[in-house]
Amino acid sequence: MEAARAFQILAVRIRNEDAKRIVRIAIEFKRPVLTYLPTYQLGPNYKFHLPTVQKLTDELLDELWDGHKYNVQDSPALALRIAGELMRKLKAIQFNRYRLICVVTIGQKRAQSYNNAVSFLWDHERDNYVDVQREVTTAFIQVTTFGVYLD
Repeated sequence: MEAARAFQILAVRIRNEDAKRIVRIAIEFKRPVLTYLPTYQLGPNYKFHLPTVQKLTDELLDELWDGHKYNVQDSPALALRIAGELMRKLKAIQFNRYRLICVVTIGQKRAQSYNNAVSFLWDHERDNYVDVQREVTTAFIQVTTFGVYLD
Protein backbone atom coordinates (compact mmCIF):
# COMPACT_ATOMS: atom_id res chain seq x y z
CA MET A 1 0.00 0.00 0.00
CA GLU A 2 2.78 2.33 0.89
CA ALA A 3 4.58 1.54 -2.32
CA ALA A 4 1.47 2.44 -4.32
CA ARG A 5 1.16 5.67 -2.39
CA ALA A 6 4.84 6.51 -3.00
CA PHE A 7 4.36 5.74 -6.70
CA GLN A 8 1.36 8.11 -6.87
CA ILE A 9 3.32 10.88 -5.15
CA LEU A 10 6.23 10.32 -7.55
CA ALA A 11 3.87 10.37 -10.54
CA VAL A 12 2.31 13.65 -9.34
CA ARG A 13 5.78 15.19 -8.88
CA ILE A 14 6.80 14.14 -12.39
CA ARG A 15 3.59 15.60 -13.84
CA ASN A 16 4.11 18.82 -11.89
CA GLU A 17 7.72 19.10 -13.07
CA ASP A 18 6.65 18.40 -16.67
CA ALA A 19 3.88 20.97 -16.34
CA LYS A 20 6.36 23.52 -14.96
CA ARG A 21 8.76 22.77 -17.79
CA ILE A 22 5.97 23.14 -20.36
CA VAL A 23 4.82 26.38 -18.76
CA ARG A 24 8.40 27.66 -18.65
CA ILE A 25 8.92 26.76 -22.32
CA ALA A 26 5.61 28.37 -23.25
CA ILE A 27 6.55 31.55 -21.40
CA GLU A 28 9.95 31.71 -23.08
CA PHE A 29 8.78 31.08 -26.63
CA LYS A 30 5.22 32.37 -26.86
CA ARG A 31 5.52 35.87 -25.43
CA PRO A 32 6.55 38.37 -28.08
CA VAL A 33 8.62 41.37 -27.17
CA LEU A 34 6.22 44.26 -26.70
CA THR A 35 7.07 47.61 -28.20
CA TYR A 36 4.83 50.50 -27.32
CA LEU A 37 4.18 53.24 -29.84
CA PRO A 38 3.29 56.74 -28.70
CA THR A 39 -0.44 57.17 -28.36
CA TYR A 40 -0.39 60.94 -28.25
CA GLN A 41 -0.91 63.08 -31.32
CA LEU A 42 2.22 64.60 -32.83
CA GLY A 43 0.69 67.01 -35.33
CA PRO A 44 -2.51 68.80 -36.29
CA ASN A 45 -5.34 67.00 -38.06
CA TYR A 46 -5.89 69.96 -40.37
CA LYS A 47 -3.15 72.53 -40.82
CA PHE A 48 -3.72 76.29 -40.71
CA HIS A 49 -4.54 76.77 -44.39
CA LEU A 50 -3.54 80.28 -45.52
CA PRO A 51 -5.63 80.54 -48.73
CA THR A 52 -8.79 79.56 -46.84
CA VAL A 53 -8.21 82.15 -44.12
CA GLN A 54 -7.29 84.79 -46.74
CA LYS A 55 -10.51 84.09 -48.66
CA LEU A 56 -12.69 84.29 -45.53
CA THR A 57 -11.05 87.56 -44.48
CA ASP A 58 -11.47 89.10 -47.94
CA GLU A 59 -15.13 88.08 -48.11
CA LEU A 60 -15.81 89.51 -44.67
CA LEU A 61 -14.08 92.80 -45.45
CA ASP A 62 -15.95 93.06 -48.77
CA GLU A 63 -19.18 92.69 -46.85
CA LEU A 64 -18.50 94.92 -43.83
CA TRP A 65 -15.75 97.38 -44.82
CA ASP A 66 -16.65 98.63 -48.31
CA GLY A 67 -18.07 102.15 -48.17
CA HIS A 68 -16.97 102.69 -44.55
CA LYS A 69 -16.31 106.27 -43.44
CA TYR A 70 -14.19 106.73 -40.35
CA ASN A 71 -16.12 107.68 -37.24
CA VAL A 72 -14.61 107.65 -33.77
CA GLN A 73 -17.79 106.22 -32.20
CA ASP A 74 -18.55 103.55 -34.81
CA SER A 75 -15.08 102.20 -35.64
CA PRO A 76 -14.41 100.31 -32.35
CA ALA A 77 -17.73 98.47 -32.66
CA LEU A 78 -16.96 97.63 -36.29
CA ALA A 79 -13.52 96.28 -35.33
CA LEU A 80 -15.11 94.03 -32.68
CA ARG A 81 -17.77 92.87 -35.12
CA ILE A 82 -15.21 92.00 -37.80
CA ALA A 83 -13.01 90.14 -35.30
CA GLY A 84 -15.99 88.23 -33.87
CA GLU A 85 -17.37 87.24 -37.27
CA LEU A 86 -13.96 86.13 -38.51
CA MET A 87 -13.33 84.06 -35.38
CA ARG A 88 -16.77 82.44 -35.69
CA LYS A 89 -16.09 81.46 -39.31
CA LEU A 90 -12.59 80.18 -38.52
CA LYS A 91 -13.85 78.06 -35.61
CA ALA A 92 -16.39 76.47 -37.96
CA ILE A 93 -13.47 75.20 -40.08
CA GLN A 94 -12.09 73.48 -36.97
CA PHE A 95 -8.37 74.08 -37.06
CA ASN A 96 -7.87 71.53 -34.27
CA ARG A 97 -4.93 72.10 -31.96
CA TYR A 98 -4.46 75.71 -33.10
CA ARG A 99 -4.95 78.82 -31.05
CA LEU A 100 -6.56 81.41 -33.30
CA ILE A 101 -5.79 85.07 -32.66
CA CYS A 102 -7.45 87.83 -34.66
CA VAL A 103 -6.20 91.42 -34.42
CA VAL A 104 -8.26 94.12 -36.16
CA THR A 105 -6.92 97.67 -36.37
CA ILE A 106 -8.93 100.56 -37.79
CA GLY A 107 -7.29 103.97 -38.09
CA GLN A 108 -8.05 107.37 -39.53
CA LYS A 109 -5.95 108.54 -42.46
CA ARG A 110 -4.35 111.88 -41.53
CA ALA A 111 -0.96 111.92 -43.26
CA GLN A 112 0.63 109.91 -40.47
CA SER A 113 2.48 106.62 -40.45
CA TYR A 114 1.40 103.44 -38.71
CA ASN A 115 3.68 100.66 -37.48
CA ASN A 116 2.60 97.44 -35.85
CA ALA A 117 4.85 94.82 -34.25
CA VAL A 118 3.86 91.46 -32.77
CA SER A 119 6.17 88.97 -31.08
CA PHE A 120 5.66 85.24 -30.45
CA LEU A 121 7.66 82.13 -29.78
CA TRP A 122 7.20 80.77 -33.27
CA ASP A 123 7.31 77.25 -34.70
CA HIS A 124 8.13 77.93 -38.35
CA GLU A 125 6.79 74.53 -39.47
CA ARG A 126 3.31 74.77 -37.94
CA ASP A 127 2.54 78.39 -37.00
CA ASN A 128 1.48 80.95 -39.57
CA TYR A 129 -0.50 84.14 -40.09
CA VAL A 130 -2.59 86.00 -42.66
CA ASP A 131 -2.46 89.78 -42.95
CA VAL A 132 -5.03 91.75 -44.99
CA GLN A 133 -5.10 95.54 -45.40
CA ARG A 134 -7.71 97.75 -47.01
CA GLU A 135 -8.05 101.50 -47.43
CA VAL A 136 -10.86 103.91 -48.12
CA THR A 137 -10.55 107.68 -48.44
CA THR A 138 -10.88 108.40 -44.71
CA ALA A 139 -9.62 105.23 -43.00
CA PHE A 140 -7.57 102.06 -43.21
CA ILE A 141 -8.05 98.62 -41.73
CA GLN A 142 -5.56 95.87 -40.98
CA VAL A 143 -6.78 92.38 -40.11
CA THR A 144 -4.14 89.92 -38.91
CA THR A 145 -5.08 86.34 -38.08
CA PHE A 146 -2.56 84.09 -36.35
CA GLY A 147 -2.75 80.32 -36.17
CA VAL A 148 -0.43 79.22 -33.34
CA TYR A 149 -0.06 75.46 -32.90
CA LEU A 150 -0.67 74.08 -29.42
CA ASP A 151 1.58 71.16 -28.42
